[in-house]
Parts: sequence; C-alpha cells; structure tokens
Amino acid sequence: MDINKVTAIFDEFRLKEVVETLIRHGVKGFTLHPVRGRGYYFDSFNENHLIKHIQMEIYAKAEQAKEIAQLIVDAAHVNADSEGLVCIVPVNDLLWIHDKRSATDNDFQFHR
Repeated sequence: MDINKVTAIFDEFRLKEVVETLIRHGVKGFTLHPVRGRGYYFDSFNENHLIKHIQMEIYAKAEQAKEIAQLIVDAAHVNADSEGLVCIVPVNDLLWIHDKRSATDNDFQFHR
C-alpha cells in the first residue's frame, strides 16, 4: 500500500472550515498541533514576531493525498499573506498500535 502524510500549517481561525470540509469528504482521522512560527509574514506587533497557526497531519492513500491537500488549501484560503502551506510526503509504513499491524487501504476513507 502507498501511504502519504499530508501536513498543513494554516491560520488557527480557519480550523473549523478545514475540519468541516475534511469530514464532509470522509476524512475521519487527523492530528492537530498548535504551532507558532515566522514565514513570509510575521507579526510585527508581537515582540518575537511569531504568529499562531495550526499544524494538521493526515495519513492517506497516496492517490488521494493531493485531493486532500487541495481541500485544505481551498478551505483555509482567505487571500492573506500569513495563510501557511501544505506538504505531501511518502510514508514507508504506518503501524497501528492497538492491533500491532500495518495500515491497509481499508483503513482510509475519502470521497469526492
């Protein structure tokens, strides 16, 4: 099975829209992390110039990763400089701790 990890960093105020979009398309599993960083845009009013974002990680079938990434881009986009980015990387293996097995195609849901 070919698995990819989709990692997205986007404005924390767009989280609801992103989550609702993913759930509507059958994506059930994702991990969220609050993050702070500095990229193209920085917070000049804040002493350390860091802005708050959300980092989201999703494991998906390789053939669905690009579509999932595009869903995130579309849901998070508000035409601002600080919107973030999305990355897709291959995963060699993904193991479920609860039953000690590698993930299979049946473990991932997605619909257009």
